[in-house]
Amino acid sequence: MAILFALVGATGVGKSRLSLELAEHFDAEIIGVDSRQIYKGFAIGTAQPSHEDLVRVKHHLVDFLDPRQVFSAGDFCANVKKLLADNPGQNYILVGGTGLYLQSLMLGLPQIPKIDESVRKSFEEDAAKFGSKTLYEKAKQADPEAMEKVELNNVQRIIRILEVFQLTGRKLSEWQKEREGGVGEVPVFWLNRSRENLYARIDARVDEMIADGWLEEIHSLAKTVPLEAPAWQSLGYKELLCAKDGNQVEMILEDVKRKTRNYAKRQLTWFRWQVKSTEVDLDTCTSPLEYIHKRVITP
Repeated sequence: MAILFALVGATGVGKSRLSLELAEHFDAEIIGVDSRQIYKGFAIGTAQPSHEDLVRVKHHLVDFLDPRQVFSAGDFCANVKKLLADNPGQNYILVGGTGLYLQSLMLGLPQIPKIDESVRKSFEEDAAKFGSKTLYEKAKQADPEAMEKVELNNVQRIIRILEVFQLTGRKLSEWQKEREGGVGEVPVFWLNRSRENLYARIDARVDEMIADGWLEEIHSLAKTVPLEAPAWQSLGYKELLCAKDGNQVEMILEDVKRKTRNYAKRQLTWFRWQVKSTEVDLDTCTSPLEYIHKRVITP
């Protein structure tokens, strides 16, 4: 198979550097498995690979999509399958933290009927008019299982749950248990660290983003990208755009750090239990590359 393995883990755990070393070692290209790094221009706050990283190893599905476009798990799967079909001799490594994308690619997609655009537009208008809280509560009533890990600001996911329920009369969580068209299981390695180390890395990375010009990036994007565009749902972007002074920026950054730590905790839980995988503890593993190499060559 063209996909050698997947390298996953929580935000900030250290996937990027190791993925570059592994890609060079296996003569492979990287396919991004990240629902935030896909958008053009939203680079610093989503920790997209640097220009140097992109030159060093070819990446796919990173920094390529118009910020106004919605990109679903189905779109991700279609793009990956086309890439594989067009380049049968090329090796790839899946790298990222969006578990839904990985699961959909391996197991297949729920066979949900096509959604009428007018239904989605109606919900989007309601979100713009009344805010996401009303839709959030409706979605919790319609499909509590699907809403278990959905946050209030994830408007795109909330609308998806509501539109599926309205159109089909069935819960999205029910459809997700009926899947077709997956590529099959690939070896999955999920990176881990102690919570103390992981959280310290997350806090340091947020500070580094500010030093790298995240605020300037945000205000530049606001001049050309409508605020209702899906890309603005990336954590911290809208919040920092609304900051009035330095004190507010500091308060928002502390909140971004807290929410990112909470998100990382949920990612760890997901990769531990939702897919068949091998844990790689970066605090204790002396050579993650050698460890993964042995298990890819002789699983």
